[in-house]
Amino acid sequence: MGSSIVLGISIGGTDLAFSTVKWSKIGEIAISWVVSPVLGATLSYILYGLIKRNILAYNDRAEERVKLLKARKKQLKRNQKEYFESLQEVDKLPYTTALLRDQEAFKDGVAKEELETEYYKELHDLENERDNLDTLKALKTWVPLVAALGAMIMTAMVVFKGLKNTGLDLTTLHSVLVMGMIGAMVWLTAFIYTKTIRGKHKENLGKATFIMFSWMQVFTACAFAFSHGSNDIANAVGPFVAIIDVIRTNALAAQATVPAPVMVTFGVALIVGLWFIGKEVIQTVGTNLTQMHPASGFSAELAAAAVVMGASSLGIPVSSTHILVGAVIGIGLVNRNTNWGLMKPIGLAWVITLPVSAIISALMFLLLTNVM
Repeated sequence: MGSSIVLGISIGGTDLAFSTVKWSKIGEIAISWVVSPVLGATLSYILYGLIKRNILAYNDRAEERVKLLKARKKQLKRNQKEYFESLQEVDKLPYTTALLRDQEAFKDGVAKEELETEYYKELHDLENERDNLDTLKALKTWVPLVAALGAMIMTAMVVFKGLKNTGLDLTTLHSVLVMGMIGAMVWLTAFIYTKTIRGKHKENLGKATFIMFSWMQVFTACAFAFSHGSNDIANAVGPFVAIIDVIRTNALAAQATVPAPVMVTFGVALIVGLWFIGKEVIQTVGTNLTQMHPASGFSAELAAAAVVMGASSLGIPVSSTHILVGAVIGIGLVNRNTNWGLMKPIGLAWVITLPVSAIISALMFLLLTNVM
């Protein structure tokens, strides 16, 4: 959205001042504002679709099987109690003695054939079924791969974009090797973490998945913030730096140096705006468009960050908000719960932002030129 306003302001002022607006370039940018949200939606749809099918759905099935086994175990205990109460007093003592022997043998992990009572034989079968469930299979197999993929994409952002102007001359091979090494380290870390899941989390797979993707989403949120700064903030700084350069050199140059104080000022302004005014936008994108889960949030942010960084690398000023909304819609399409009613005012705002900001900019330019 910020990119739309900045571009509209640039068009409004430039058209009246010099009549040098490159409408073909404006058309390309406008097309990118349509294509980029679609790309964000497509990437998040594919990524979250894979996560939902291979991790979340598997966990749901595993939890249902665990609940079923618990219910069967409770029923077995009830049946055992009823059976014991139905015994004659003379039979209860030897049966109790057999139960105590089976209890000790069961703790020692003996084979089913060595048990005496039907209760412990059936309990042995239930425990075997539970051990063979492999409830953590999806988390151990897929989460490390997804985490490694996210880490490699985020590393690519830093290596190919963030370090571009630092003077650190990395070849493409070196960059790919760095991405691979970090991806391997993240895969190993995530795999080791899944091995440490024990106790209640092993059966409460929803909570374990929630915790893992919550940590992963912290990093994708940082990646999206990084990509947001590389594009939207750069769009806002561009016209300001051009004005400063013209004032300083008395000439219009194709390129201009960005002073460090300007970058710091705009960065602080971004944080202040997010802190004081961004709550409503966060609410809209985070909960009102569709119901979100750390896994879906991870998918949307990673997809949006990848698209924004791709556009930034090509020098195309896209709107990160447009792309993130598109990515969230992709999540809603997978879950089939997109709030399409909310998309009407959002779409209208996207359409009118550019012409309205251009008109306001043109009027302000007319006012200032007449006054001065």
